[in-house]
Amino acid sequence: MTIEECRKYLPESWIEPIQNDPVLWNIFSEHEYDLEQEAVPPFLIQDLRGGNLEHLRPILSLYGQPGLKMLEGLIKIDESSKDTAQVELPNGQIGYAGYFFAKSDLKQDAAKAAAMTAVNQYIQALHQVYTQIFEEPAPIDINPKITILSGKEGRDFQEQIHQDFVHNHFHPSDDIYEDIGDWFMDMEFQEACEDLQLFNEALYHISNDYFLSHYLQWSLIVPQPIDNPFQGYFELWKMGLDIEFPEKDQVVLIAN
Repeated sequence: MTIEECRKYLPESWIEPIQNDPVLWNIFSEHEYDLEQEAVPPFLIQDLRGGNLEHLRPILSLYGQPGLKMLEGLIKIDESSKDTAQVELPNGQIGYAGYFFAKSDLKQDAAKAAAMTAVNQYIQALHQVYTQIFEEPAPIDINPKITILSGKEGRDFQEQIHQDFVHNHFHPSDDIYEDIGDWFMDMEFQEACEDLQLFNEALYHISNDYFLSHYLQWSLIVPQPIDNPFQGYFELWKMGLDIEFPEKDQVVLIAN
């Protein structure tokens, strides 16, 4: 991307911070994808992992507290996944993992208690969205049975859920993903923060996870009818836990 292309596809207020930062300029100048579709490099966050996300502060601070709140979330993601950031390549060299993910450790009772708190927080938020905003029953119980799976057992469970989806055997997880996703996509960004929609693909590519990106963008939308409903989901992600709702009365946490 040339400086002329930067000015064409990016907000003018971003140009100086990008030009003045050799790290950002290197990332943006090497971006040669369809700039009209993705002016922000889709793997921008990966390029800044390992404690370098502060390079985004001059840009995100242009949008006041909402932008800084997004930066705060990005830094927490980076910190939570620092132990899984590096991978050994086939040639023996060390590189960075393609996507962010955290490693779970539920050996301590306190960690298990924190996971249960986050699950309940997320379930409560989902019920609030369904009953107060959608005005319909939630597809899951308010107090379901919670099971934690790890290792091969967890991987096999996720594969089974995937195969069920492929063969049109749907679970409450699928309803939640579609309903909540459509609801979020219909929301509007604050007028002063509309430029930050340019980060959409970069936020999604953090972990190929729309709900994680929804959490990061919640402070940018208006109006905010409730507190961030993705907070519990975010807390589970930081603990290295995926969540599935295979049945109305069941929740399964898969430990990474």
